[in-house]
Amino acid sequence: MWRFGRPSGTEVLRWRCQGSPRDLCCKLHIRALQKSRCLISLKYRKYPLIKYPIEIHKQKLTLWFSHLPREERQFGGYFSPETMHVEPLIVEQHPDEDRGLNPFKEKTGISTRPSLMPEQLFDVNNNGNKARGLNVLLYGAVGTGKSTVVRKLMLDWCAGSVLSQFKLVLPFSCEDLSHLSKPTSLRDLVGRKYMHLRKTPYLSGDNDKAKDVLFIFNGMEKMKLDFRIGSTELCSDPNEALPSGAVVVNLLRKYMLPEASILVTTRLSAVDRVPKKYINRYVQICGFNDPHRQRAYFTSRLLQQNEGKPGMAAETLIEMLYLNLQRESQLATACFLPTYCWLTCATLHLLHFTDTKSPIRTLTGIYTSFMKLNFGGEVITVNGNVSSQEQQNSLMLYVVRTVGKLAFDGITNKRTSFSAEELEQWVGGKTKTDEELQQLAVFRTDVLDFFLVPRNDHGTDPESGGRRYVFAVPAMQEYLAALYVVLGENKSILEKLTKEVSEALGQASEDITSLLSILSKIIPFRIFAVFNLLKLFPKLFERVSSLSKGRIADTMTAEMFRSEDSFNEDVLDQVEQSLLGVHGPQPQEETYTRAFELYPIFMGGLLHYGNRRLLDQLGCSIKSHTVSQITHVLRKHLIKESQKKQPPEELMDLLVLLYEFQNPRLTAEVLQSIKTINLSNVRMTPHKCFVLSTVLSCTSSRFHLNKLNLSSCHITPELLQMLWPAFHHTSNLNLQFNSLGPESCILLRDLLLEPNCTIKSLQLCDNYLTDAGISHLLEALSGNHSLQRLCLMHTGLGDRSAQMLAERLGQHDMLQELNVAYNNIGDSAALTLVDACREHPSIHTVHLYLNQLTDVAKQSLYVRGGPRVKEGRRVKVLASVTEGSDISEDWHPILSVIGKNSLSWDRDRVREQLLVFLKDLEWGRKQHQSFWKKMHFRRVESVVRQMLRLLEKSSDTGTGTRTK
Repeated sequence: MWRFGRPSGTEVLRWRCQGSPRDLCCKLHIRALQKSRCLISLKYRKYPLIKYPIEIHKQKLTLWFSHLPREERQFGGYFSPETMHVEPLIVEQHPDEDRGLNPFKEKTGISTRPSLMPEQLFDVNNNGNKARGLNVLLYGAVGTGKSTVVRKLMLDWCAGSVLSQFKLVLPFSCEDLSHLSKPTSLRDLVGRKYMHLRKTPYLSGDNDKAKDVLFIFNGMEKMKLDFRIGSTELCSDPNEALPSGAVVVNLLRKYMLPEASILVTTRLSAVDRVPKKYINRYVQICGFNDPHRQRAYFTSRLLQQNEGKPGMAAETLIEMLYLNLQRESQLATACFLPTYCWLTCATLHLLHFTDTKSPIRTLTGIYTSFMKLNFGGEVITVNGNVSSQEQQNSLMLYVVRTVGKLAFDGITNKRTSFSAEELEQWVGGKTKTDEELQQLAVFRTDVLDFFLVPRNDHGTDPESGGRRYVFAVPAMQEYLAALYVVLGENKSILEKLTKEVSEALGQASEDITSLLSILSKIIPFRIFAVFNLLKLFPKLFERVSSLSKGRIADTMTAEMFRSEDSFNEDVLDQVEQSLLGVHGPQPQEETYTRAFELYPIFMGGLLHYGNRRLLDQLGCSIKSHTVSQITHVLRKHLIKESQKKQPPEELMDLLVLLYEFQNPRLTAEVLQSIKTINLSNVRMTPHKCFVLSTVLSCTSSRFHLNKLNLSSCHITPELLQMLWPAFHHTSNLNLQFNSLGPESCILLRDLLLEPNCTIKSLQLCDNYLTDAGISHLLEALSGNHSLQRLCLMHTGLGDRSAQMLAERLGQHDMLQELNVAYNNIGDSAALTLVDACREHPSIHTVHLYLNQLTDVAKQSLYVRGGPRVKEGRRVKVLASVTEGSDISEDWHPILSVIGKNSLSWDRDRVREQLLVFLKDLEWGRKQHQSFWKKMHFRRVESVVRQMLRLLEKSSDTGTGTRTK
């Protein structure tokens, strides 16, 4: 029986009899493989072709490099490397040409050197020695896209579109190689990672087969390489076991498999680890150096929303982003690094493309994932050496203790820009040992420029004339400052002293106690018992520590409810403006002081278990006991503050904090103290709607708000669907002044028909519902038992809607007030509707003013609204400020509603109605002889005239806005 791909039994016996060397074995293996292929193609065509090792290798690499990390899967899973890849700028440049003495280098503009494509890195024209393969070193800063370029290069090679001169490409992670503890040979190293290549002839060292091989070593800065002969011996045998670093060194020396080509990627600080004589070509990756590359990246991501179908919202976002990039804004400087483009897209995706099917995602989670993508599991090293205390050398923890401390100082002093002297003070100002200085040098070279860039006004301080630096993304300062505080790095002198003494006494207390117990038996003095007080000191430290955790909660609350921030926009709008810019008239003088309202929200989000788990992988541990202590104090503060009346924007920020915290129990307890949620005039986005619904869903089914005010919130039918869960927790729902249409009434009908519906008041004013929408809404009257007040003012209703209302009112016996003012209802329909209301058992008020009513109809409505003879119940009909020759007792509510909305309604129609009111008032005043009656008429006339003057003034200036 054939075993495809393996030599036959006869050939194996022949090897044994002749004592064939290993190279002959490989040749016979290839011969048998070719023979098998011929037999398959000629004799066994009815069977599918087997997958040979190279084909299997390509398939496995394709599966591996097509796998999206968790940070990408959270955006719906429809991103792929092929659709969202944009080539960064790659130029041939020696690192010495780009290296300067100033550690805080300013990012340069467009390079004058020609750009290279990744497939051009191994151009044969650059190889002077044809017998040897090329060694190419690709270097760049953190976040420039080195790993992304390698991933795309591998996928293209597997597809056969690039690097066709190489038959075998072997990618390795230097981080994985550095963790290998046992010596291993090159062939075993390959076979261990790629089992299907264990017997590949390309690594045998025979002839020149290795010329078809390309090795890729990604992230060389994470590996220790020593090119000294005394430290790393020369070795040309790929079968000899060596430390992993020695294998890589001998490959780069061209002592082992000299025909093979090698691509090494690294950061700038590790470039000198490989001597220049072993590198044939230095190539620098510069990221996205112009707005066109950045726009291409944003387009490839944001236009794939809604299952790959481009939408107007995504196109609008891209245009606003591009305009902001063209202004040479701070965002344009940050987006030189593709990783910041990823952060920008991830944030916009969260704000604008959140839907009910998406997994729970938070802004804090995005920033934590961003840190993991760039610094996941790294420790700060010197020449690849890692000390034994890896937790203390965590690169992320080093960032928090240096850049995070700088960020915290800026927030404390309300500053967003820093001088070079301040950077020197906070970043490495206390370094003393030689190892600390070396770590600082690596940190400055690789990491510091990642977070801090020169200010976009050329970085000049108008006072001192020196260069000033800001965080690449403004929210990054608040995130790092929040992480600095939550990790407990902001310790007071008492805390630091108590901790040191407690640790010293804790270590010595057991020995001292044992010694004193022995002495007390020899010398029976009770005084030795005094030394047992040493055991109390650790408890004192625990008490001081718990107080410090409470201080973190105090800081969160104080920053969250600052009175000077009460009139700012909500925090999510501030985040969006930092990315899209402010469109419209710009302030004459730009100020660099701003509110840090995201800072306490990040502090709450960092306490969530998911973020703590990611931070633990980064070497930043937040204990559950610490979270419990902070939450205990924070609960009291939030309940106290939530009982106060908060502006809508501040209330939205509180909801965002509860959402970022992801603690259902805390959220439910805080909401129990809130009776009204007023988000009027807050611009609702998909994410804000999701936040509101998610937060209210944490409460029990018995929890109900007295009022949920969502007026003037730009709510569309799509957003109304996302708010569905929130509507189950209110009895008064205000949706006026939004963008709802007839299709929205279908959702509202289903809401009212639910058995557990608790909505008593539904306000839909100033939504264009039309007669079609009302026909859907009225279908709920027969099955609803809670609605008492229905407001349909200025919703585009006509006579048909009034007739349907008159027919359906009898099916609902709970309604008490009906408002259909400012519509297109005529005399006959209005009279029919009022007659139906008179027959209704509970309706007591009908609003009909600002409709197309004649004076005769108004008088008839007033008469029909009088008390019924049998029941004595009166239905108030508000049709005008006058009732016959008298002033209506409801003139003030009518004029008040008109005054609040006159600047947003059709001004010509409002002016026409006001003139009719004025005419009726003047006629009624003439019908009375009483002085007090005349004065009362004149008072109402003055109010109407004042409203007319306001309309005229707003028409002249052209600056009319809706009066809230």
